[in-house]
Amino acid sequence: MIKGYEERYLLILLSAVINQKASPEPIRSLDWEKMFRLADYHGVAHAVHYGILGLDQEIPQSVRQQFFDKYLESVYRVGRLQKSEMQLVALMEREKINCFYLSYSDIVKNYPIEEMCCRESIEIGSSRKSVRMIWGILERVDFEERKTNEIGKLYYRIPGIKVLNFDYTIFFSSSMRKFFKSLLKAFPLQNGRSYVRELPLDDRYLFLLCRLIDSYARGNISLSQIMDFWIFYKTYGENFNWPYIYARLKKLKISEFAERLEHLILRWFGTGAVIENVEIYEAMESYILSKGTEGREISSNLLPLIKTVADCYARNRRIEELRKIVKWLFPDRRYMETIYPLLGKIRILLPIFWTLRLWRYLSRIFVNYLRNKILPKLEKLPFIKRKTISKSTDEETKETAEIPK
Repeated sequence: MIKGYEERYLLILLSAVINQKASPEPIRSLDWEKMFRLADYHGVAHAVHYGILGLDQEIPQSVRQQFFDKYLESVYRVGRLQKSEMQLVALMEREKINCFYLSYSDIVKNYPIEEMCCRESIEIGSSRKSVRMIWGILERVDFEERKTNEIGKLYYRIPGIKVLNFDYTIFFSSSMRKFFKSLLKAFPLQNGRSYVRELPLDDRYLFLLCRLIDSYARGNISLSQIMDFWIFYKTYGENFNWPYIYARLKKLKISEFAERLEHLILRWFGTGAVIENVEIYEAMESYILSKGTEGREISSNLLPLIKTVADCYARNRRIEELRKIVKWLFPDRRYMETIYPLLGKIRILLPIFWTLRLWRYLSRIFVNYLRNKILPKLEKLPFIKRKTISKSTDEETKETAEIPK
């Protein structure tokens, strides 16, 4: 199901890098520009840099430089985020913010080389009420809000420190949302803190897996997320309370899909386990690598949440289109004042001017329709042509009569 060799070789390279093995030479020529775009699209270009260092294949210098630039970004990022994380946790504790964080320092130290870490921000989960409070706290220490494709609020501070704050709306599924809320209430505080929680291993595993599955359902799952999950799984898997985890997954109604996703990740980065129903896993591969554009039908059958998300997005798009139409039909008062200055003095006339504006617009459409569609057809009629000819003859006669002898 994976269309290009570049996609397959990207997985081979990442597996070699993450398992500290020599990168196998590609068996055929590669489009290295495409390789970089694909790796960057999935947030793993910095890790691929390690994989291409010892390759004999001729790689354009410009592409090598692009991979190297991404590697440099990760080198600087790791030190900055590690240093800032504990400061921010201490700040949240001091400000009495009930929240939990996904330890960046912990995930970094579990990578074979720290700079391979794919996570790009410090991540803090909180109640919806606390989101505004956290923004106020971060603003006081020179953070500013940035746009992000991820679910949540992204804050940035020079020289490259990112903080991602999210609440229960990070998940689409209602059962996952309930699980998120329980993380802020039921679990014990650690390290003598009174407000900030660091999740126990089992619940951290469940949270990361739920997040992977939710991203899969939304069609924006990335290889960087999967690599972070795999490193965590590989490091702590022997210490998990599996009966508790399986019971939780069944309650969350994702146990079957979670098992398939784990098998796929093992196939990529782990033991390369033999699996049945190869077609299913190939469809999942295509779905992940294309971020939801390929292999969608089989994936929807495996994870009904995909269809629920798609239906919701379609409904939201229809609502958004309706809002745009309403906004066009009934613009706000300030805009209307630019057309009808009188409205600035007598605001109560706004509905009348809305009607007048629509009437003028419809009249213009009607006149244009007559001019462009109806009149050309009338001019083709025989009696209209004769009349036109006779008129032109009369005009010529008059003009001739005026010529002096």
